[in-house]
Amino acid sequence: MSNDRKVARMRGLREVSTVQTQITRSAPANRTQAVSRFARLENERIRIQRELDAWNTRKAEAERMLAKVGEELAAMQALLLDAPSGAPRGVSPSKRQRRSQTAGAAPAAPRAHPHIEY
Repeated sequence: MSNDRKVARMRGLREVSTVQTQITRSAPANRTQAVSRFARLENERIRIQRELDAWNTRKAEAERMLAKVGEELAAMQALLLDAPSGAPRGVSPSKRQRRSQTAGAAPAAPRAHPHIEY
């Protein structure tokens, strides 16, 4: 018999009916309430439309900024990948090697682009 007992379902706060939920879920009782509700819904539609327009403006600006960064990335990538590959990357020649190269060799031609090292 102990297994035959019904378990009462717990009601949460989401299921509690407030005055505000009863007002919004009920059908308008007369024309005045219907007109008032129509006006509130129209104002809400206009507000949401303004918000959507603002989001679209921000989205367009973000896309423009993203395109600009993409162009800069492409330029930097071309600059880094087209660098002369005479010396292995990441290894800097010592001062002594640089002095001997500059003293005995003819002046080097200016590079077409600056050399970037990290």
